[in-house]
Amino acid sequence: MFDKKTTCLIRGFVGVIFGILALLLPELTLGTFYGFFWVLIILGIAVFVFLAITGRGDDSILWFGLSAALLVTGVLSIIFASFVAILLILLIAIVAAYNGFTDITLALTHPKTKYILIPAMILAGLALLGALFYYFPGFEKNLVLSIVGTFALVFGLFAIMLGFYNPEGDEGSGEVPPQKTAYIRHKSDGKK
Repeated sequence: MFDKKTTCLIRGFVGVIFGILALLLPELTLGTFYGFFWVLIILGIAVFVFLAITGRGDDSILWFGLSAALLVTGVLSIIFASFVAILLILLIAIVAAYNGFTDITLALTHPKTKYILIPAMILAGLALLGALFYYFPGFEKNLVLSIVGTFALVFGLFAIMLGFYNPEGDEGSGEVPPQKTAYIRHKSDGKK
C-alpha cells in the first residue's frame, strides 16, 4: 500500500509523538494504554463469545475457553493495573522496535550502512537517556515509560531522517534503482 519511505515517515512521526507524550505526560500515557488494553479485552471477549455461539461442537468450547481466558486476564489487570499497562507498553515497544529495524534495513540502499546506523540509534538513545537522568532528577519516577519514551523518540527521529533520505538516482519512488551491468549478447544467424 505504501512504499518503504512513506512507512518510515509514518512510523517515525508516531514514534516521536509517542516518545514526547511518554516523556512529558507519563501518567496520561499510562492511563491511555490501560484504557486501550480494556477496549481490546472487551472486544476480544465479545468476538470469542460470538464465535462460541455460532461455532459447532468442539470449536464452540475452544472459543468459550478463550473468552474465559480473556476474562481472567481482565480480572487480573484490575488487581495489577499498572503492571498490565506497562506490560502492554513494553509489548508495543518491542513490536515497534522490530518494525523500525526492519524498515531501516529495507530503506537503506547500502545494506552495510545498517551496521553503522543501528548502533548509532542505540548510542543516541542511551546518550539522551543519560542526559535526561542527569538534568531532570524526577525522571526515574516512571522508569519504564521514560526509557521506552526516550528510545521511541530517538528511533522515530532516525526513521523520519531515513524517510526523507533520497539516494542519487531515486526519483522519490521509494524503490532501489536497478543496478546497471555490462551485458553483451551475441546473435548468430546460423549462416556462415
